[in-house]
Amino acid sequence: MKITYTPYQELVVHEIVEQLNPSMFFEDIVRLALSGAHQVQPSINWVDGVAFFIAPMQPTEEVVRENLAGRVHYASVLFTRTEYQPQVAVKIGNQDFTVRLRKAEDNPTLADLAAFLKNFKRP
Repeated sequence: MKITYTPYQELVVHEIVEQLNPSMFFEDIVRLALSGAHQVQPSINWVDGVAFFIAPMQPTEEVVRENLAGRVHYASVLFTRTEYQPQVAVKIGNQDFTVRLRKAEDNPTLADLAAFLKNFKRP
C-alpha cells in the first residue's frame, strides 16, 4: 500500500479579528456556542500565547478544489493573546460557562497560524 502525505502549502485567511480583551473573547466564544443547534462546551485552539477560533469556508466545489491543490481557506479567525489554562470560566448574566483551551502546537498548520497571529498587525 502506498501512503502519501501532502501537507497544505498555503493558508489563506479572509478576515482576522483580534479581541484585545481576553474576557470578551471568551464571552464571544460562549455566545457562538450557544447560538448553535447543539450547545456544547466550546473548545478553542491555543499555541504559544495565542487563543484562536477558526470559522472555515463552506465546502463548495471551488473550496474543495483549492484544498486539493494545497491551499486551505478560512473565512475568519478570531483571536486573543492569553496565557494557557485548561479551562476559562465565563459568566454571562447569572449563568456560568467554561471554555476549554486545547494546546495545538503539534499541528503544524495551527502552529504556523498562531505564529502569524502573534505578530499580526492590521495593515
